Amino acid sequence: PGAAKSWGVFGWNYNRANYKFDQGLRWQRYTCGRKMACAQAGMFRQDITDLANVSMAKLKVYGPIYGIVITVCVTVFVEGRSGLKFPGPPVFISSVYLQCLAIGMSFMALATWLLFHASMRAQIACIQLRTRLVRLPVPTQKQLDGSRKILSTWEEQGLYDMFRIPFVMPNGADSPEHSEDEADASPKKGGAGYKQGGLPGVAAKVKSKLKEAHDRGETTTEARMPGFTPGHPSWYEKELEERDESPNASPTGEDAPMLKRDGSVELHQHFELLRNAQKEWWGCEAYMRVCFLYGMMHLIMAFSYWITLHNISELGMIWCSNLGAAGLT
Repeated sequence: PGAAKSWGVFGWNYNRANYKFDQGLRWQRYTCGRKMACAQAGMFRQDITDLANVSMAKLKVYGPIYGIVITVCVTVFVEGRSGLKFPGPPVFISSVYLQCLAIGMSFMALATWLLFHASMRAQIACIQLRTRLVRLPVPTQKQLDGSRKILSTWEEQGLYDMFRIPFVMPNGADSPEHSEDEADASPKKGGAGYKQGGLPGVAAKVKSKLKEAHDRGETTTEARMPGFTPGHPSWYEKELEERDESPNASPTGEDAPMLKRDGSVELHQHFELLRNAQKEWWGCEAYMRVCFLYGMMHLIMAFSYWITLHNISELGMIWCSNLGAAGLT
C-alpha cells in the first residue's frame, strides 16, 4: 500500500505538472499563430494596395498630360483660325483641318474619361477588398476565453491521465495523423523494415507486426508499448476534437473570407479576388492609351494642315508649307 501510494502521488504530481506545462504551451501557440496570421493578412492587404496602385498611379501621370492637350485644342479652336487678317483659305481644306482637330479633342476627352474611370474603380476595389474581405484575423473575446485553460480543468481529466506512471503506462491517446513520429516508426513499403537496433528497434518491430495484423483483422486492438508507442495525453486529443467541432476558432476557419467553393482555404485568394475586380477597369485602362494614341495622331495631322494653310494663305511661304506638311505627316 505504501509503494502504491507513493507511485500514485508521483503520477499525480508528474501528470499535473505536464498538464500545466502543456496549457502554457497551448496559449503560446495560440498567440503565436494569431500573430503570424495577422502578419500574413497584413501582407495580403499590402499586396492589394500595391497592385491597385498600378492603375491609380496612372491618374497622376496621364491626367495632367490629357488636361494640357485638351487645353491646347480649345485654344487652337479659338485662336488658331486662318483668314482673320487676310483672305481665308478654301472652305474644304479648312473643314479638313477643323475636323482633325475636333476628332483629336474628342479622343483626348474620351481618354480622360476612361482614365478617371479606371483609376477611381481601382481605388474603390482596393478599399472594398481591404475593408470587407481581406481583414486581420483579430480574435474575439469568445475565442480568447476558449483558448485559455484554468488549472481547475485538470479535475475534468480521466483517472488514467491523472495517475499514469511515465515509462510504465503508455499515453492514452494516439499522435495526430501524419505526425513525424508515426512516419518514422512505420515500416516503409518495399523496404527492409525498421533499421534501429536494441530495445527500441525490437519494440517498434513488434508494434509494426501487430499493426499489420490489426489491419488484416486478425486482432481487435493495436498494441501500445510504454515508452516506445507515440502518443499524447487525452487532453490533447480533446483539443483536436474541439478544433474539428469548432473550425471557426481558427484564423482560416470556415467563416474565413478567402475560401474556395468547396470550402477549402486558399491562402492567396486575394490575388483571385483582385483579378476578378480588375475585369471592371482593365479594358478602360487599355483603351485609354489607344484613345490617347489616336488623339495625338489627329492633333498632329490637324497641326500639319494648319501650318500649311497659314504659310500659304497668310505668309505666302510655299516652301515652308511643304516642309511643315512633310515633317508632320
